[in-house]
Amino acid sequence: KQWYQRRVAITAGENWLFGCKCVKEFRALGDCKAKPCQLFRHYRESGPAALNSFLNSESYEERYQIIMKYVFDPISRALCECPGMIGASTNCARNYDGTLFTFTRMDRAQFDSVVEEIDWKALKTILHGWVKGGCGEKNGKDCVAELSDMFSISGRWLDNTFRGEDSCQSLIRLEEEFTVYMETAFSFNMTTDTVKSVANKFMDVYSDMQRKSLCDPSCAAEVMDSFYSCCVKHSLEVTLSKPMRKNYQKLFRNMWGLFSEEKVPNLNSAVNKYLAMMDLDGFCKDQTNVYGERNEECESLGA
Repeated sequence: KQWYQRRVAITAGENWLFGCKCVKEFRALGDCKAKPCQLFRHYRESGPAALNSFLNSESYEERYQIIMKYVFDPISRALCECPGMIGASTNCARNYDGTLFTFTRMDRAQFDSVVEEIDWKALKTILHGWVKGGCGEKNGKDCVAELSDMFSISGRWLDNTFRGEDSCQSLIRLEEEFTVYMETAFSFNMTTDTVKSVANKFMDVYSDMQRKSLCDPSCAAEVMDSFYSCCVKHSLEVTLSKPMRKNYQKLFRNMWGLFSEEKVPNLNSAVNKYLAMMDLDGFCKDQTNVYGERNEECESLGA
C-alpha cells in the first residue's frame, strides 16, 4: 500500500502539467496510457541535445532533419501506435484542470472561450485523417520516415539556392516565378483588398511557382524521385479526400468566427486551386507523366 501511495504521489508530481482529468483520460487508453508522459519526458530530456545539434548544424537540410527527428517524428509515431490519444487529448483540452495557467500566470479566460467554440468533431476527424494518411508502410517503406524526409527536402532547396547552384532542386531555377510570388505577397493592402481577392491572387502566383518547380519536363523526374514516394501518394489521397475537405471547410468557418466578426469569406476558388496542386498527376499532366507513372507503380504494388 505504501509503495502504491508513493507511486501515485510521484505520478501526480510528474503530471502537474496535465491535471487530474487529463490523467484520467490518458489512463483509459489501456496499453497506451503511458505514451503522453513518455512524449513529455522525451521532449524534456532530449530538448537540450536537439537544440545544440540545431545550433551547430551546417545546412538547412540538416536543421530540418533535426526538427523532424526530435519534434515531429516522436509524436507521429506515438499517434500511429495510439490513435486514441487524439480523443484523449481533445477531451483533456476541453476539460483542462492542470496548473499551467496558475504556474505561468496566463489568463485562462481566452483559452476557455476558444475551447467552447471549437468544432471538436471536425478537428478530431481531421487529426484522425492525418494519422491514417501518415502511418504504416507502403512499398516496404516506413511512412513516418518517408514523410519526414519529404519535409526535409525543403532544406536542400535552400542550401542549393544559397550556394548559388542553378539545379533542379534550387530556387534559382524559379527566379522569375519566385520574384513575382514575393512581390505579390508584399503588395497586398489589407485596408482595400478583401480576404477573397488576396487569397485568389496569392494562389495564382503560388500555383505558377509550383508548376515550374514540380512540372518542368527537364526536372520533373528528379524532383519527383526526391520526395514523391508511395507513402506521400497515400498521404495526399487520404488527407485530401472528400470527407476531409468537408471537415476542413467546417473547421475554417468555425475558426473564422472565433477571431473575426465579419462574414466568413468564400475561398472556394483559392482552396480548389491549392487542392488541384496536390493532385500531382493532374496538375502536371500537360507537361509530364512522371507522377502518373509513380501512381501506377504504387497501385501495382498495392501501395
